[in-house]
Amino acid sequence: MIPVLDSRAMRAADADAVRGGTPSDDLMESAASALVRALARDLRNGAVAVVCGPGQNGGDGLAAARLLALRGYRPSVFLLAAPDAYRGDAARNLERAVGIGLVPVALTAASGFRALGRALSESGCVVDALFGTGLSRPLAGSARRAAAAINASGRPVLAADVPSGLYADRGDAPAGAVRARRTVAFGAPKLCHVLPPATDLCGDVEVADIGIPRSALDRRASRVWWAEPADVRALLPRRRVESQKGDFGRLAIVAGSRGKSGAALLSARGALRAGAGLVTVFCAASIADALWTALPESMTRPLPEEDGALSAAAAAQLARELRAFDAAVVGPGLSTAPGAAAAVEAVLGARIPVVADADALNAFAGRPSRFARRRAATVLTPHPGEAGRLLSRGAGDVQADRLASARALARRARSVVLLKGARSLVAEPGGEVTVNPTGTPLLATAGSGDVLSGIVGALLAGGLSARDASVAGAWLHGAAARALADRLGDAGLLSHEVADAVPGVRRALSAGRR
Repeated sequence: MIPVLDSRAMRAADADAVRGGTPSDDLMESAASALVRALARDLRNGAVAVVCGPGQNGGDGLAAARLLALRGYRPSVFLLAAPDAYRGDAARNLERAVGIGLVPVALTAASGFRALGRALSESGCVVDALFGTGLSRPLAGSARRAAAAINASGRPVLAADVPSGLYADRGDAPAGAVRARRTVAFGAPKLCHVLPPATDLCGDVEVADIGIPRSALDRRASRVWWAEPADVRALLPRRRVESQKGDFGRLAIVAGSRGKSGAALLSARGALRAGAGLVTVFCAASIADALWTALPESMTRPLPEEDGALSAAAAAQLARELRAFDAAVVGPGLSTAPGAAAAVEAVLGARIPVVADADALNAFAGRPSRFARRRAATVLTPHPGEAGRLLSRGAGDVQADRLASARALARRARSVVLLKGARSLVAEPGGEVTVNPTGTPLLATAGSGDVLSGIVGALLAGGLSARDASVAGAWLHGAAARALADRLGDAGLLSHEVADAVPGVRRALSAGRR
């Protein structure tokens, strides 16, 4: 897992590295080298506009401009402040840039912005080094004008550490911030790199090792982590040749009602494609035959029903039969009828790991503490609306601070919470959060959450912890959709296609291709 740092922690990690014997000038040189490597992938020599603020971020840009010139590029350097405002490492790199013949233009000069406009129109790329992690207020004055010129130029932007105008510690996207095509995060990703909508302004984010020891980064981490393919690979060991279906878990799925049988079907399909050994769908009797016909690889257990939804009599049968299973998924398409709510209570009473989704969450709106009474692992998989109902707040409030909302729900429910959405979050009751990097707008379609619940349930049944099943399940789900994006673009996905793409993703992951 890559630690995600806030601005204060990043400054402390920088200071740790310097105290450990790495000169700050060396850190800046390494950051500049990372910028040059990233730019070289997109631009073969040519003109580059480099716009530098007066702080450390500007120093990174000035060092990068010098390295670009030495490699045959034609950098035009622009300073947000007068040259005598630059201090420390930034001032030294300004002197070095001038020393090799570069002629920085101060935007404070009368013709500064006209020169910037000409350079932007002639450049193949822009390096944004105005502000980094230290920004704590909206862009104003010349800084706002410079950011606007960069955005208006239409040129691809490479951001040094943080696109100027974003706040490193937040996920919002302030008006006037630079929109980057690629961001090189120095040392570690920051919160703005992983939380939407700020992440949309960062473009493709790559993390550059600039010489800060990993121990210093881990020590300063803000209890937020970024999942990497290697982390998920480690959770999904290869299967032994002598394996049999019982080795990979018996999963019960309590789902579906008249008119919503598809939710149960998609959850079961997701579970089977994720590797569950045996899947049994407990459902209203009237839809059992349709489910078996659509997915004969799963088994069905018809339960007593009333008006197409589970009746209260179903709860007693569930309480007896769930003892034979390793884990359960409850909620997709279940309805909120009184009998269905009783069935949810029966599932929660079983001493097996449970994934609670959809109507199993709605049954306890405003009462997340009900989940805290369980004696086995629990995963909640809400979308923002469901999370809001559990927390007695609106979906907009959840989205306004997804990190805090996921943590609050995990703490109150004493459960692992997989808050769905762009950059899904896996929050643990103690406050640790893992950000899922995979996904695509394709997943914004009916049924994709049902598939996810089945995937997580399969991993739980296979023996993974609630946290590990959630991290791996979210990653596989998003990666499966991303694998379909080349063919489908960003719309038109059928959710069963996500389930069917999971085995290919697992195969590629085990081969080290993701």
